[in-house]
Amino acid sequence: MRVDRTIMAIWTVLFLLAAGAGLPVAAWSLPIGSSAPNFTLKDLNGRSHSREDYRGKTLILTFISGRCPITKAYHERLRTLAKDYGSRSDTVLLGINASADESIDEIRYNAEQNGLTFPILRDQLGELADAFGAQRTPDVYVIDGEGRLRYRGRIDSAHRPRRDMRHDLREALSELLAGRSITTPETVAMGCPIVRTDEKSFSHSEQRPKPVSSPGPPGQVRLLKPQEYWKMIGSSPGKVVVVNFWATWCGPCVAELPELIKISETMKSRGVRFVGVSADEQVDLESTVVPFLTARKVPYEQYLQQTDDPQEMIDVVDKDWPGTLPATFVYNRKGRLVFHRLGIIDREMLIAEIEKALK
Repeated sequence: MRVDRTIMAIWTVLFLLAAGAGLPVAAWSLPIGSSAPNFTLKDLNGRSHSREDYRGKTLILTFISGRCPITKAYHERLRTLAKDYGSRSDTVLLGINASADESIDEIRYNAEQNGLTFPILRDQLGELADAFGAQRTPDVYVIDGEGRLRYRGRIDSAHRPRRDMRHDLREALSELLAGRSITTPETVAMGCPIVRTDEKSFSHSEQRPKPVSSPGPPGQVRLLKPQEYWKMIGSSPGKVVVVNFWATWCGPCVAELPELIKISETMKSRGVRFVGVSADEQVDLESTVVPFLTARKVPYEQYLQQTDDPQEMIDVVDKDWPGTLPATFVYNRKGRLVFHRLGIIDREMLIAEIEKALK
């Protein structure tokens, strides 16, 4: 993929600043209103596409994955979006697959099997994903006719369609195409992390756990409304609280779980309380979440966020949190946030931060 060198230099500085602050590179996102990065990528038929090819049109870039169960849940809606906007002369919908663990043949097979007829471009090294700051799938970026980013985030507010859901992408497109300012130009997309080249071991196809025979004891996982979050944090005064947000469909979440279990066992006698909060759908509680936790014998308390819109929980926990999973937050004995980690934990770093919070 070719990217303008001056813009790439600016991105590099921002990425280094993010890394120096202890944040994963993907935690950075291209600001709304910025000039979108130019790119040249090939689709599944070998045809090259660039941003400049679509100058003057509204470009809808959707990062997708053939293995991600959340992307799969959006297949019908993606087909409908392609039908609704593909017939217009002023809009173009392109899929982007930046998952390093998926081959071109696999991507092509998934597209054919699921009727995804819009062009899907291969971002093999994840360079375009890094340029936008794309972190998960599905994740959408809307570029106007002048090449500026006007919307980024989710398609809508629920991967299982509901009557009361928000159609964020369609609302943004309607406003943009009508020449109006977009009311909500940024939302947080919840989905599977994009597998970078150094993370191939996190296969989305292995993320969804298989049910076990025992559903676990009743009440093992409690529901947690966003407005009850801080009450939950304050329910153990004098203790350090470590909260880990995760999901059964999140490969990195599953990968770091054994280490979290070990740390929680080591720290529980020292006044440290570990809490897990699942971002899975409530309908999956008994069939997926409880069996998953039971099979892995997770010892610390677990909740499942009870909200129709994940953004509500994000806003309560930390407005600067981009919704990345896994995400770990450490609160000191007074209930003040003293550390957060977006992405897989660093064992030594987490232990050191817990030790500081204990003092």
